[in-house]
Amino acid sequence: MRQRIGILGGTFNPIHYGHLAAAEEVGGRLRLDRVLFIPSYLPPHKAEEKIPSAAHRTAMVLLAIAGNPRFSLSEIEINRGGRSYTVDTIEELRSLYPGAKLFFLTGVDSFLEIRTWHQWERLLGLCAFVVLSRPGYRFSDLLIIDFMQKAAKDIIALDNGEVDQVEIEAGKAHFYLEMISHYEISSTDIRNRVREGLSIKYLLPEPVEHYIITNELYA
Repeated sequence: MRQRIGILGGTFNPIHYGHLAAAEEVGGRLRLDRVLFIPSYLPPHKAEEKIPSAAHRTAMVLLAIAGNPRFSLSEIEINRGGRSYTVDTIEELRSLYPGAKLFFLTGVDSFLEIRTWHQWERLLGLCAFVVLSRPGYRFSDLLIIDFMQKAAKDIIALDNGEVDQVEIEAGKAHFYLEMISHYEISSTDIRNRVREGLSIKYLLPEPVEHYIITNELYA
């Protein structure tokens, strides 16, 4: 049977329970054998903001995923260096895991910008896309993308809570739209709370909280 591998990339600045809960929920729903957490070295869609080193962000991911046999860390973007393009990462993963089915996890807010991604049309044929619900967005927002319009009725049903998943095939592209549990947690809020001297307890795993405090990150 083909191995089923989820891919969750991001700056993870810092990783928090929202990331972990989404990966766990989707991992169970799509029967993923593993979920790879891939910290970006230098993400192409982020402003040139000051962020902790790759070593710090990688260490926090390792602390966060410890104890979950489905979760693994991949440092392929860190090791590659420079700007991280998803198409390069997926092609490398296809070489590392020949025969595996890859599922790229992303929020509906990010997927709305898919046509600005580097070599996006080729990318769509390299892996399945798992598009996750996000607060403040509706899946029907995706209907501005032509290849989503064929599933308009199902997408509206997803927004209305009549179903929790829509699967779409469009040529070589394969999409799963997933309504998942929402957690009002963001990396930006965590960083701001640290700067303001507020508690970040229960927003992220305790070892990650201790790591941030010990290393004086975001202060």
